[in-house]
Amino acid sequence: MNRLPFLIPVLVVIGTAEPAGAQSPPTEPRIEFNASGGGDGTSGSGPVTVSGKIILPPGWKLSIHTLTIRYKKPGGAATLNAFLPVKGPEFKATINITSGSYQVWAVIDVKDAEGRERQISSPVQSVTVQ
Repeated sequence: MNRLPFLIPVLVVIGTAEPAGAQSPPTEPRIEFNASGGGDGTSGSGPVTVSGKIILPPGWKLSIHTLTIRYKKPGGAATLNAFLPVKGPEFKATINITSGSYQVWAVIDVKDAEGRERQISSPVQSVTVQ
């Protein structure tokens, strides 16, 4: 009985596995994003602070240097857009908006090494302004 044919697939699978803890560099651009709301509950408006970082793998670059921060009430169709110029990978801004609950995210245009453009966005976060 020859067992060699059964061992070859096992060796191939074992040989291609990455060691635990090894991370490859990101291949897709992304936005790391944090949002927090505030307010004192008496003025009818308050600040929302957003911060984060734009991660561009090698070969990618910004198409425009303006980050759009979008604010939307849950269930609503309209967004309030704030524009933030970016000069480096990190950003931070604060905007005062009326009290309420909001979904907040960031959007920017990037292009790859061949010049193909696309829009990337951060995950949506919920904030409350009191």
